[in-house]
Amino acid sequence: MGKNVLWGVLGMLLLCGCAAAVPEPSAAAHTPDTPEQAAVRWLADEAHAAFRVGDLWVTMEAGETGTEEPGFTTAHLKVWDPTDLSVPLQTMEQATDDCLVGRVQVVDANFDGCPDFGSMYAMGNQPVYYDFWLWDEEQGRFVEEPVLSEISDPQFDAATETISGYARAGWAGAAGEHTFYRWIDGQPTLIRRVWTDVEPAEAGGEDTLTLAVEDRRDGVLTEVFRQTYPLEDGGWLDARAQWLDLNYPDI
Repeated sequence: MGKNVLWGVLGMLLLCGCAAAVPEPSAAAHTPDTPEQAAVRWLADEAHAAFRVGDLWVTMEAGETGTEEPGFTTAHLKVWDPTDLSVPLQTMEQATDDCLVGRVQVVDANFDGCPDFGSMYAMGNQPVYYDFWLWDEEQGRFVEEPVLSEISDPQFDAATETISGYARAGWAGAAGEHTFYRWIDGQPTLIRRVWTDVEPAEAGGEDTLTLAVEDRRDGVLTEVFRQTYPLEDGGWLDARAQWLDLNYPDI
């Protein structure tokens, strides 16, 4: 779909009531906005966003700030078929930081060949979190997948059908957690967790770092490695790098 069609689609959405109320016209002669102009006005509002997911369009509109908790808003999402704008195909709501409305990614999250989408709801000093909706062909609608909401900064590797996440936890990145998921029986399932934690030095001592690894073996997540290193010597970096390769160890 080209940009001109997008403006037309969004303009129609606005005319169908998706946008905020237009101010009352002045006494002077007023020429109504074209659909394209209305779409530009709608998108210029920081509380509005629109993006394409496959052949469909999704619009987002932030609600009143503080309805969930201070600094958060309820975002209203609507899914539209551009060939029939009489009514949205689907409506959803999302609790999100009010400054994150419109930060989305479109990706095939379950590697089934259909595009899905995620909408960011929280962001810290590196960790970021999204709510994801996956296209369900049988239902003809997007279905939320709550497990993906728990993965920080999710990355989707179609070649290995793996989802990886990373959450920084301080110490200039020395402390943190890497997670790896695969779809098992229709569910994103944690198959490996690699985490590091730093213990500050006692008086006259040195900082230490503990590296631990959990692997899913025989269907159970089991700790398979744990070792403590002096933080400054960097030996833990090579050990962590090994475990971030899912082919290690070859067993």
